[in-house]
Amino acid sequence: MVVIKNKHKIPVPEHLNEQFFTVTLEEGLRESKVTLKEINLDWGSNPGDNYCSAIYRVELTFTKRIDGEESAEAEHLSLIVKAIPISKATQLLQDAGVFIKEKQTYIDVLPRLEILSNRDVFGPRYYHSVKTPVQTIVFSDLKAQGYKVASRESGLDWNHASLILQQLGKFHATSMVLAKKDPSIVKHYRRGMLSEYIVMKNDSTEKIFGGFLKGLIKCSAAWPDFENINHHLQRLMDNFRSVCVAAAKPKKGDRYVVLNHGDLWTNNFMYAYENASQPEVPTSAIFLDFQLSFFGSPACDLNFFLNTSLKLELLQERRQDLLRLYYVAFRDMLEYSNFEDIPSYEDLQYELRSRETYGLFGLFGFLPMITMPLELAQNNSLEKMQDDAFKQRQMDTIFSQKFLNDYQKWALKRADSIGVFNDY
Repeated sequence: MVVIKNKHKIPVPEHLNEQFFTVTLEEGLRESKVTLKEINLDWGSNPGDNYCSAIYRVELTFTKRIDGEESAEAEHLSLIVKAIPISKATQLLQDAGVFIKEKQTYIDVLPRLEILSNRDVFGPRYYHSVKTPVQTIVFSDLKAQGYKVASRESGLDWNHASLILQQLGKFHATSMVLAKKDPSIVKHYRRGMLSEYIVMKNDSTEKIFGGFLKGLIKCSAAWPDFENINHHLQRLMDNFRSVCVAAAKPKKGDRYVVLNHGDLWTNNFMYAYENASQPEVPTSAIFLDFQLSFFGSPACDLNFFLNTSLKLELLQERRQDLLRLYYVAFRDMLEYSNFEDIPSYEDLQYELRSRETYGLFGLFGFLPMITMPLELAQNNSLEKMQDDAFKQRQMDTIFSQKFLNDYQKWALKRADSIGVFNDY
């Protein structure tokens, strides 16, 4: 009989049972028969860290069959289970085809990218998934392998940000190689976070992220010398959907496209620290959460990341250094792959300027959520973030944070200085 432990008595969907985890082990380990002994259930992330899904950490104890006999030695494996319940509030995820897209990414795309990149690892190992009764996907527990998530509230320093951007450069480059070898792959990755289909069809995007824009408009109205910028932000609110769609939509003059991660902020990658002499310096990084990936300008990922995930002083002082590191990793990978017509650094700069409004979306829509104090974030969900009363209770506290004000002031002044508000 299987022992099921749930020390913290967390609510768990009924389908995450003995049969589900037996199939998970047999499929993921490619074993014809395993015997499950124990299931140990717990939360896989902190409350408020994942707005769209429930994340569970499941430790399994099991035995395999060897030469027709059950092994006397029990084995242990820790897995992460992501369940994506679809409700009216999370319908935008269903519209984006997040489940089938993420499954395809883990099963098909990532293995091919890793071969093309000379065995760089871009994501955790896939084990199993089901579409009903709740869309659920299972993959390896990177924490059990020594990986950690950086602090979303503090922002990334040079060592962490530069490593992610180098990994992103390789990821973007190998996606170009894959798309050239297999052009049909592109059609499966058309809908990202700001795709026209999602933003125009569903009210969720405007309800959630427009609420944070309204909070910024209210807050910036009291900042000295921000009258003109405040006016531009109000224009953005008045044309919210069309501006957001244009931020990601293909444009005449686009220099090149890549597979964007599509949701590149601090909780969606993890770091390993394997240098004992420098235990606080990460040595490798792996991406998580590919449900919003799409083919588009590389500047969508880059501008979003730069406006949501770094320490402000790093962004102020070393933005170009970070972008050059990204480009070198991108170029070197394409050279390794003997790719013809490698985009230049000037092409990258063109794309970055062309997609500044995508970064603006990250600045007003995501940065307040990402840097939200833990005590406020604990009850967050997509459903609650569409509730006007819930949002109003949080907005004044969120926008009273000095470091958030300083970050948005600097980024908005920079955007104004390069003419971003004239892009819409």
